[in-house]
Amino acid sequence: MLKYIFWGGMIILLVWLLFFNNKQETEYIREEFKNGRSIEVEVDDSITRDNWECTEDCSGHNAGYEWVAEKGITDPSDCGGKSASFIKGCEAYANEY
Repeated sequence: MLKYIFWGGMIILLVWLLFFNNKQETEYIREEFKNGRSIEVEVDDSITRDNWECTEDCSGHNAGYEWVAEKGITDPSDCGGKSASFIKGCEAYANEY
């Protein structure tokens, strides 16, 4: 009897691993600069203007938000920029629209 319970559990575990454990690969935005440096920011599908976290005046976030509004980008993975805060502002707009 224990043998059947064990194998039944193994089958359930295998089915779960194959069909329900689908972790999406993390997507990043990478910007390379002329001086050889680069930044890499994880795409955030949950950020909006209401929940972004920024320091001091949020000018980078606001600039990214306003820029993408002019460009009409609606996919956060299409955002790019020279700073992480600019990219986060871009993502916020794209996630809202």
